[in-house]
Amino acid sequence: MLTAKDIYGVCALPPTPCKEGDDGWDDPNSVDLEESALLVENLIRGGVGMIGFCGTTGECAALLYEEKRALADTAVRVARKRVPIFMGVTALGTKEVIRQMRGMKDIGVDGVFVGLPLWQTPTIENAVRFFADLSEAVPDMPVMIYANALFFKSAFPTAFWEGVARRAPTVVTTKVTYPIQNIIEDVKVAGHQINFMPGERTIYTFYRIFRDRMTALWSTSAGCCGPEVTVALMDAISRDDEKRVDEIWADLKSVPPFVPPGEWESFPYYNAQVEKWRATASGFVKAGPSRAPYYDLPEHWKRQAEAHGRAYAELRKKYVK
Repeated sequence: MLTAKDIYGVCALPPTPCKEGDDGWDDPNSVDLEESALLVENLIRGGVGMIGFCGTTGECAALLYEEKRALADTAVRVARKRVPIFMGVTALGTKEVIRQMRGMKDIGVDGVFVGLPLWQTPTIENAVRFFADLSEAVPDMPVMIYANALFFKSAFPTAFWEGVARRAPTVVTTKVTYPIQNIIEDVKVAGHQINFMPGERTIYTFYRIFRDRMTALWSTSAGCCGPEVTVALMDAISRDDEKRVDEIWADLKSVPPFVPPGEWESFPYYNAQVEKWRATASGFVKAGPSRAPYYDLPEHWKRQAEAHGRAYAELRKKYVK
């Protein structure tokens, strides 16, 4: 079973390809499995360390369990254990999450990607107990916590990480998407068990704090637009090559943002949609349309995402070997 020490490199978080015309509520087999297989192969060839399907960008909430199973089966067969495959199984309650975890285990995925249940606002006690229950129910299934403060109604304070490290031994990593002012304390209480992976908005800050102790990061850009730039960045970080880190970081910052300037507060409304637009514009993956109910995307958001995708594709040429 994977441990925190096995989590390294870039964790790519891709969209789930959708067949054209199959994005409606009445389409029970929307996943483009042929494109998904090509996506997995291209991510592995591009150097990622792991792949996490069915997060927010991966439209976890818009997919049937059966569709996620079909995607998982395709990903596992194509990956052939070259990199770990994590599948998102976030649901409204503990029993449904466990049911999906067991199903994914039978398929052969390497781990699951789980956010907090999405009904009541979680207390620290029931948030910790939730992950403790997952460890008890499926003791041989590694868990990545989807620690997104915005979507999961928790600030993920240090007390949460202390509790998880003490009571949920199968939690081996986390996608850090919460305020990181206490990250040193979080890592101190749980870093022996949990690999804290920063994302695209906090990578540089993490590097400055942890230097060569930082072994992994997550990236939706890698999954949507191609992994090579982020893989090069993680390689420079792992060698603590500060000059190279700064060079690659400057390249990434030169790409126009995929969210219109000044409108980041609206990102939660358009997350899946705008990720699909930039992915398609980049040419890296045929992401297809976004699924019901998340259809709407303002025209100026589309234009911004397209400009970003094209610019990222140009930057990627510099890093493709």
